Amino acid sequence: MFHRKSERMKIVLGENSKITGNIESPGTIFVDGSICGDVAGAKVILGEHSSIDGNIKAAVIIVGGRINGHLTGAEKVEIKSTGQVAGDIETKTLVISEGGIFNGISRMERESTADGHESGKIVEFSAREQQ
Repeated sequence: MFHRKSERMKIVLGENSKITGNIESPGTIFVDGSICGDVAGAKVILGEHSSIDGNIKAAVIIVGGRINGHLTGAEKVEIKSTGQVAGDIETKTLVISEGGIFNGISRMERESTADGHESGKIVEFSAREQQ
């Protein structure tokens, strides 16, 4: 399942678990509990039951729960259909699935292509009117 060194699961915080303080790991962090503090890792995955009050910084961030804070994803930020983000996002690639909630400002880091043009990429985005 995990092939690269940075993809190895380093920290797992299960449902109904709570941490107050910052977390930093060189590998993958999976959270299904709650954290009051900042999180930094190679990859951060927030399960459906997760609740974070703090900022997240990683190469890849996948949000299935709730976060109140800023996200900095060097490569990609993905908000699943159950995900809720209240805060700004900085990333190269942004994915928001239908049902996912994002309230904030997004900044897409620019990449220079071979022809000298800059590009940011939104892979998937769907929105619907709230009632």
